[in-house]
Amino acid sequence: MKIDKQVIFTIAVGVMMITWAIGMALSYNIPTGGQQIQIENIYREPISGQQKVGILRAGFVIIEYQYIPGEESLERIPVYESFISRFSDFAVLLELDVQYENETLNQMLTPTGDVIPLENVTEFELVDIFCENTFVQPRECLLRSI
Repeated sequence: MKIDKQVIFTIAVGVMMITWAIGMALSYNIPTGGQQIQIENIYREPISGQQKVGILRAGFVIIEYQYIPGEESLERIPVYESFISRFSDFAVLLELDVQYENETLNQMLTPTGDVIPLENVTEFELVDIFCENTFVQPRECLLRSI
């Protein structure tokens, strides 16, 4: 019995279609292993590393502001809260008051894993830094380049 090129091609295409269908069926049944996390705009309690990873994987930027209560922090908190209210679909604020100087943080975590210090950054500069480092560009960031 002689098999020609057309039969071989037909069998190959059939095998590819069947394996594609099986692969698609399996991909829909694979459990994700995680629960959907509820992402809030401002956290005033410590969050776990797993929650931070979940927020970053969702495409959000995290601003970590851990401060010793005082006059400087009272000036900085409204700047960050105003920023978060403007970009609530893209950024999260982790705001904690701490007791010791070595526990303070003032930084931005990006979805790519970059850590950007935010010492002495104005609100205008904060928007620039955010627009340069976020995956999902809000309309305001896109319009700045026009």
